[in-house]
Amino acid sequence: MLIDFENHRVGLIGANGFIGSAILTSLQQSGIAPRVHCGPTETAPPFAGGGEYFSFDLADTKRVESWVSGLDVIIHAAGPPSVQRSFEMAEDYVRVHVQGTATLLGACRRAKVRRFVYISSAEVYGRPQANPVAETHGLQARSPYAASKIGAEKLVEAHVEGFGLQAVILRPFSIYGPHAHSDSLLSRVVATSKSGRIRVRDFRPIRDYCYVNDLATAVLGACCLGGAGLRVFNIGSGKGTSVADFARLVAEAMGIDIPIVEDRTDSRPGNSEIFELVADITAARDALGWIPETDLLRGLGLTLSAKSGEP
Repeated sequence: MLIDFENHRVGLIGANGFIGSAILTSLQQSGIAPRVHCGPTETAPPFAGGGEYFSFDLADTKRVESWVSGLDVIIHAAGPPSVQRSFEMAEDYVRVHVQGTATLLGACRRAKVRRFVYISSAEVYGRPQANPVAETHGLQARSPYAASKIGAEKLVEAHVEGFGLQAVILRPFSIYGPHAHSDSLLSRVVATSKSGRIRVRDFRPIRDYCYVNDLATAVLGACCLGGAGLRVFNIGSGKGTSVADFARLVAEAMGIDIPIVEDRTDSRPGNSEIFELVADITAARDALGWIPETDLLRGLGLTLSAKSGEP
């Protein structure tokens, strides 16, 4: 069941990040001017349209409670996104993803916020026993990033079970698009191509790539989903693409023909690599009426066109 939330007061946490900025644009295009939280981020795309903008530490209880007051729906898309960097900054990741989410949920409880939409990650599945992986699969952390996302998910679950919060958790797979983090595979491929050869860490991993605007559409659907309790949805394409093939597609979209080589000097440490992670998107299709509209080659073209137009 879908509900009309156009008259609801919406808050967006992390609106100046890669995913948050795409969600903000989708909200504004739907006629919704959310109350916006902006956190520290490496890439801060310019904002457009109306809305209230605030910046504060998510662990600052008083600021968070003031910001949440009067809102009906909260979309939480904040927090550092890099799996690789989380191994060196575990405390920071826990502080933002776990402590920040706990502070936000407590404020939502006291302010009687109706609905909470949390943007998690497919990294919570670790190495799935089978692909494509469904939402019922067990959770297994292979990085501090994944561990912090699992912690945040469990806090959401606790507030649903303990306090009756209505919540949706989205687990995006490999999201790409304009303004992606510099540590993303797409950004690394584009950056290294300038040297005359494309360098990637490992040809082998298979990922499910989904265009960021398709994720934003799913977020709006999650805001409109009726019913009580907690719902969890994978957001991906349902198709697996190896890193080697992804790099070749980027080169094709860029119109270049240069060597693509492995450089494992900066690989994920120890036994943390996940070699295949592909989404079962049946639940999102059935409950949200959502399917990804942008195939990989077209999405890469849109992304590269947007980059070429940046100042």
